[in-house]
Amino acid sequence: MLATSQRCLARSQRLITSSHLSSSLRSSSPPRYSRLLSTTSVWRQSNHDDVDGLPTIFDRPPASVAVLGGGLTGLATAFWLAWWHPQMKITIYEASNRLGGWIDSEEVKVKGLTGEKGSVWFQRGARMVNPQHSKGPLYRYDDLAFYLLVTQLGLSEQLQNAPETEVMGKYIYYPDHLVQLPNKSMTLLEVWQTLRKEPLFEGLFPSLWSFGKTRLRQLFTSTLKPPTQDAHSKNELSVGEHFTKMFGRPDLVENVLSAVMHGIYGGDVWKLSVQRTPFWDVLKDGGYPRLPPAYTWLDTPDAELLNWIRRDACRELAEDHLTTSAHWFPSGLNELTDALVEFLKKRGNVTIRLGHRVTSMTYAAKADRVAIRTSKQSTPITYEKVISTLYAKTLADICSPGTLPSLEKSTATTIRVVNLWYPEPGLNHPHKGFGYLIPQSVPFQENRHFILGVMFDSDREWVPNPHRPGQYINRGKDTIRGTKLTVMMGGHYWDHLPPHEIPDEQTAIRYAKKAVARHLGFSRATNDTAVVSTKLCKDCIPQQLVGHRERMKAAHEELLAAFRGRVAVAGGSYQVPGVLPSIRAALDIARQIRGSFHWQDAPRAVETKSITVGDTGLWRFAAPVRSMVRVDKSEFTALRGHDRRLAIIRRKRAESEMEREE
Repeated sequence: MLATSQRCLARSQRLITSSHLSSSLRSSSPPRYSRLLSTTSVWRQSNHDDVDGLPTIFDRPPASVAVLGGGLTGLATAFWLAWWHPQMKITIYEASNRLGGWIDSEEVKVKGLTGEKGSVWFQRGARMVNPQHSKGPLYRYDDLAFYLLVTQLGLSEQLQNAPETEVMGKYIYYPDHLVQLPNKSMTLLEVWQTLRKEPLFEGLFPSLWSFGKTRLRQLFTSTLKPPTQDAHSKNELSVGEHFTKMFGRPDLVENVLSAVMHGIYGGDVWKLSVQRTPFWDVLKDGGYPRLPPAYTWLDTPDAELLNWIRRDACRELAEDHLTTSAHWFPSGLNELTDALVEFLKKRGNVTIRLGHRVTSMTYAAKADRVAIRTSKQSTPITYEKVISTLYAKTLADICSPGTLPSLEKSTATTIRVVNLWYPEPGLNHPHKGFGYLIPQSVPFQENRHFILGVMFDSDREWVPNPHRPGQYINRGKDTIRGTKLTVMMGGHYWDHLPPHEIPDEQTAIRYAKKAVARHLGFSRATNDTAVVSTKLCKDCIPQQLVGHRERMKAAHEELLAAFRGRVAVAGGSYQVPGVLPSIRAALDIARQIRGSFHWQDAPRAVETKSITVGDTGLWRFAAPVRSMVRVDKSEFTALRGHDRRLAIIRRKRAESEMEREE
């Protein structure tokens, strides 16, 4: 195994050498920084002095770090910094009086149909994650970062999962009823009838024909060298424009893809950049040269982490969940953020300042530090390094006017979440499954309250027991079964509404109950039994619109000019929004500050220089060419055939034992 890792690492170094990285950095940097970048050294914490990392202003880890924002990204960043640097003084600033950001859960007392008392958990933000490795044979960086965090926090036993074999029905509401998307549980005849009869799929077959021709043309005209990011930026399109071009018509874009964008980003399919979505790695024009079937292209950071993951304690957890399609925790993802908070509170080198809204951030040139003022701290405190996980526009607002003009243009959607619980189970049936989304093409009279989608939380948490007909396995923390739904409304539909026109709590609850009753056929009497809760999530999902990469490239230069590398950014305003990308962003920036890999849970300490995100956290946007390496799939496959079968057998046995105990 060690020999395998060494061979792959050597191959990586041959394909992308450090000298190429250093030269490309200097050539792409503004002239005023050429001297700074050419004269400073990287940290030397390992014995790999012959391997050059990216240039950095530091010759040692900073002694003091401020983390702005106490959401998932900020907490995970502080966690890894505290984990790797017990002597580093870390201060977390959070404007509200709670930590966790948009990940939020609430326990509510309820009564069942027969009057029995119990409690249910309402979740307002993200509630589950979908591993990327479920879409292919290789582990992905984001998955491994998640498993690493779960392992280090000791949450492996609490982690719930849905296996790939479990089919969760997904629906789209169009034009006035729910349409089930084809899945493995449907017969070929049912799939054919759905595709042929439903207006939702109008134009499907000519669109697929056009798409196939376009992809074949791209594959056979792929370049012999990787395209530059600048070339991609010049031809950047929105999701809608890109797929309309590929399909030759807009039907599927308006009916299907717009619904998907509502579910992921709450955004407008005609404004979101296709390069900032999960589609881009597969669909980018030109692309990398075709490889033999035994090889594939991987981002260099992914390959680096894969080189070392088999030595880490999270290896077993990752392999156990190879066949998992979704993860969650019983009471919500707040169990993850709560564990982070508990860890950080026990560390003597971490200070948490709640209710401290950062009001200004300036560069103190003489001290070469960054000065922070807050709503409760008028005297500035200086830090060697500041990591902002705030919404980009908020960061621009706390700096001097004109300091970060590229970030001032950032936008985000506001979403109102309404949680509903009905004492009668299965009210959404026969529409069982994950839930449904509503596309932009639905007429206004059918979606006058701007509903984005509805999730069937109870179907995910309560599943039939295959060994005991009529009984259910509880995969959540609710103590009583009912019908639990989450309604999401607003998003890009509210972009231009003044604050006083956004529905208040009571109005939003009334709208949500009316919409659900109409879509699922609930009676007025049934609707009156609902237990409700709601939360307005203002600017909760940053929108990465067309031109995002160019704005981030400019922001990289603006941050260097204003703060001389002392300020870095991470989070959904910059990287792709979501739980897994947030954890990845935290690990990236922590690795950058450390300057190397260092797996403490390995059989022996392992360190190696790594390609990082630069002193601003935005280096990859400024890099002229995306850093990729060619790898042998057999060396990076998550589990080979025999081990994969053993993992599946081991999981089935564990599930059977749990079911028998229940």
